Amino acid sequence: MHLCKSLVAALSVSAVSTAIVFDGEPDVNSSAVQKHLQDRSALITLEKRQRQDHAFRQKLSAVARQADAIVDAIRQYEIDSFWRVPGTVEDEDKERFAGEMFPKAKPLIPDTQLWKIVKRMPKGALLHAHLASMLPYEILLDAVMKTEGMVVTVSQPVTNEIERKNATLTFAHVNHTIAASGPAIDSTDYVPNTQLPVKYAAQSFTGGSQAFADFVLSKLELQPEDSIRHDLGVDQIWRIFQAAFTPADSMMSYEPILRTFYQQLFAALIDDGINWVEIRASASSGILVHQGDEDADPNLDVYWQVMVEELDKFKQSDKGKNFWGARVIWSDIRSEDRASLTSSMKVALGRKAKFPELISGYDLVGQEDLGRPLSDVAPELVWFREQAERLNLTIPFFFHAGETLGDGNSTDYNLVDAILFNTRRIGHGFSLYKHPQLIDEVITNSIMVEVCPISNEVLRLATDVLHHPLPAMIAHGIATAISNDDPAMLGQDAAGLSYDFYQTIQGFDNIGLAGLGALAQNSLRWANFEDQSDGDWVRDIDLGERGTGIKAQYMQVWNQQWEDFCQWIVNEYGNEWQNATMGMTTA
Repeated sequence: MHLCKSLVAALSVSAVSTAIVFDGEPDVNSSAVQKHLQDRSALITLEKRQRQDHAFRQKLSAVARQADAIVDAIRQYEIDSFWRVPGTVEDEDKERFAGEMFPKAKPLIPDTQLWKIVKRMPKGALLHAHLASMLPYEILLDAVMKTEGMVVTVSQPVTNEIERKNATLTFAHVNHTIAASGPAIDSTDYVPNTQLPVKYAAQSFTGGSQAFADFVLSKLELQPEDSIRHDLGVDQIWRIFQAAFTPADSMMSYEPILRTFYQQLFAALIDDGINWVEIRASASSGILVHQGDEDADPNLDVYWQVMVEELDKFKQSDKGKNFWGARVIWSDIRSEDRASLTSSMKVALGRKAKFPELISGYDLVGQEDLGRPLSDVAPELVWFREQAERLNLTIPFFFHAGETLGDGNSTDYNLVDAILFNTRRIGHGFSLYKHPQLIDEVITNSIMVEVCPISNEVLRLATDVLHHPLPAMIAHGIATAISNDDPAMLGQDAAGLSYDFYQTIQGFDNIGLAGLGALAQNSLRWANFEDQSDGDWVRDIDLGERGTGIKAQYMQVWNQQWEDFCQWIVNEYGNEWQNATMGMTTA
């Protein structure tokens, strides 16, 4: 039976073959093929002209184009030779690839040449970062351990893993003697919320000081196994994330530690090629215990005065002579009730009047999905804007919006309210790519999106950087810049932008070194260096480095830093990668 079928099939093919006459073979040089290839190239060129980074690419110097080609060659080589490792049946975890989940990729990244290049890159400004989570907690914990009078309390004994996860940890300073004795915090005899000297708590902890440090850090940092559990959803990871702010804030409430924090933070930013930072600081910030005291100063100005003093001190040091400065975007918790929110807004306006150069703008923070949407907060926001105008205070909005997987829910439509409230930048804007009309509004109104790739991944909006909408934003012409959001809590163990920059260039073929350069330059174009009217703000964005103000001056400085950086790449890697870059150009 099978033989008969085969014979019939063969005869059928033979009959068809004799009935049809074919003319030649496929020819790559035929006019039809060449026309297709020309049309293809023209269409790709047309699409690239719509990209937000197109103008930057067109202005690249010869050296910058050469550096871009070199970096592209290095990137592709490392994708093929370093990142592309297949797993096995016996060991699936051996599998790795460029753009994989950040917690898995992070230990490997420093072994690449691309990392060394990204680390050295001038990154411009950090525009979206939350104060309590900007500096690695190992640094803060070390300061706590070395500071006399620091004590720790735990809400319950931590004798097992479940208790450790559920416990609340806080630090404080006392000016009286507390005996270095009694049950350890991981003893069943520990009385909840009993203050223990932090050094004693560490020494008495099972496993000693290192085990204590590991426990403390586990309360401050999201663990890799938490961030990759996308099956548990966004709300679950946010519960863990938000709980970390309590111990973090408590570590920074004592003046000597806070001053150490600022000096270490500003130095780390400079080391990572960042010259300017805009910090989200919530109303809970402002609680300050002076050196030698244990009660917070009721004067709301002292906390911000410390920031001003430490910033000025750093800028006058050798390390900080090229650091341009910092400003604060006052940030209230979006879930607060009307009375609490209005009360904090009054404090914000008072601090703006007292510290006009420090306080930059206003925002609402916290999980968008479970917080009040901007539409619900509209009465307070309208009132706030009216009061600012009446008091002659310039305090524009820089709203978090669209940090959600939703499509058409109240969180997603925060984008609508943010645009209508004339926000100057949008924090995250993760869902913006779903809204063509809102995209047009953002572009028309010169609104930039502060994109935080690693944060969006670790907080389970994207499984990895390859699933992030950043390429769509750039392709649509939306102005974007890279930020790090909460690097200390989200597993970066670094204060700067290098990991987010690395993930961006490694993950997307259309970015490249030139694309990173455009993102960095955008961070300065949309930085809020000084109070400006809406008209002056948009004018200086349009003029960029061609203007006459502070923004133009800083952009000109960065442009030279960029050229020097590109020259370094050519000098350092040009000979090695010369053959690999033959014929490569930047579109």
